[in-house]
Amino acid sequence: MIKQIGELAGIRDASGEYLAAFTVNDIIVDIPCTDELAGRPENGHFVALDVSVETSPNMLNSDLIQQFSMSSLTFQAIGPDGVTSNAGTDSTATLFCLDDSVLLPGNIGPGEKAQGLVLLDVENPSGILIYEDFWTDSAWEYAY
Repeated sequence: MIKQIGELAGIRDASGEYLAAFTVNDIIVDIPCTDELAGRPENGHFVALDVSVETSPNMLNSDLIQQFSMSSLTFQAIGPDGVTSNAGTDSTATLFCLDDSVLLPGNIGPGEKAQGLVLLDVENPSGILIYEDFWTDSAWEYAY
């Protein structure tokens, strides 16, 4: 599904209730690192997504999703030329760029709210980012 910055997205159950709802509030290209151990991006550019998440307590009763996870491992990057990057969006450099206190928690359980950054290491300063949910094989894409 193609989404815009600020547009609600998520995983719904058969009744239409959001089990996990999320919003990409902003995408920051070439975000400066703040960690004292920070290095340069391995793939070319650090890109951070500012994300808000709210999960339903009903996730506990769902066969669809047991927890919500969004990280550099759940994204793909497509360059402005339409070619999917072979480099992926994860790198060791993402571990030492930003303080953990500003990052989105790795796993968000039932009935939780969270907000934070998801840091990616991508080849191009513009293109398409595709978030793929592990539990449902659903995907959302964002231009950056």
